[in-house]
Amino acid sequence: MIAVSWGLVGNAWAVDLLRRQLERGTTHHAYLFTGPEGVGRARLALAFAQTILCEAPPRPGEWCGACRACRQVPERRYPDLHWVERPQDKQGITIEQGRELQRQLALTPMAGGRRVAILVGMDEASEGAANALLKTLEEPPPRVYLLVCAGDVEEVPPTIVSRCEVLALRPVPVQVIAEALEAHGADKAKAEELAGLADGRPELALRMLAEPALHDRRRAYAGELQEVLRLGLAGRFAVAEQWREDDQLEQRLGVWVNLLGEAMRRDFRESSGGRTDGSWLPDPKTARSALDATLRSLEALRRNANARLALEVLMLDLPRSGAGSSRPA
Repeated sequence: MIAVSWGLVGNAWAVDLLRRQLERGTTHHAYLFTGPEGVGRARLALAFAQTILCEAPPRPGEWCGACRACRQVPERRYPDLHWVERPQDKQGITIEQGRELQRQLALTPMAGGRRVAILVGMDEASEGAANALLKTLEEPPPRVYLLVCAGDVEEVPPTIVSRCEVLALRPVPVQVIAEALEAHGADKAKAEELAGLADGRPELALRMLAEPALHDRRRAYAGELQEVLRLGLAGRFAVAEQWREDDQLEQRLGVWVNLLGEAMRRDFRESSGGRTDGSWLPDPKTARSALDATLRSLEALRRNANARLALEVLMLDLPRSGAGSSRPA
């Protein structure tokens, strides 16, 4: 059975919790949805907003699908829905956006009796934007809901976290994602391949299904892992030099983490149709060592470590495919 509710793949517990709160009238004025990018944070926030703003809900926790709110909220154009995200030319949500949202939320709702604001990428918001949001959280206007999305709760100011109910979405099992992809028209082999490359993120899997170029890029990362595990130290350092300024480096290593994790969780089948399997990872010890090394480097990069240094350490620590040692020969 496919775990899809409110359009969300997986994390049904979060939908159930929000539905129960709507049924009981115990909703909070602010929520923080966290989890890996692509796990469904924004989708959950938008679905929750639709249930809140629906003008003729058949019962609490559901939407009618026919009213103006139900038609316009999914397209983010309902007048009482405020969608705030980082401008393309900025590093995060700006203080100007925060102040404008504060002004808008103080107004009387235009269409219904409620207003909902969804802030995507709060972990990258400027300090000024965070302070503007904090003022709204401290003295929320009546019938206003704030739905904040961020990758990691630790990257959001504690003053904001403490005023929100936090729902931490978890990576979704591969089989659940694969079933959802089949429901979207993918054949079984394609669904399993995409689910395996998605690193527990159903939104990414759906994007790869719709965008073959994205799928091809992630499949290429899998091939690169295979090649790097076979290289000697000189070849690996040449790769590190080539990748040190690649803005897709974290994405590449994220794919590696997923593949190596899968290598440890199941027996691998022979590759077909470009699908990467574990035939080139001859034993669990190799996979474990490679996974640990990749996780360390990925964490270092996320903490703004020097990319070249992080890559060189990774290349030193990765095992050779088929080798018993954790160091390349």
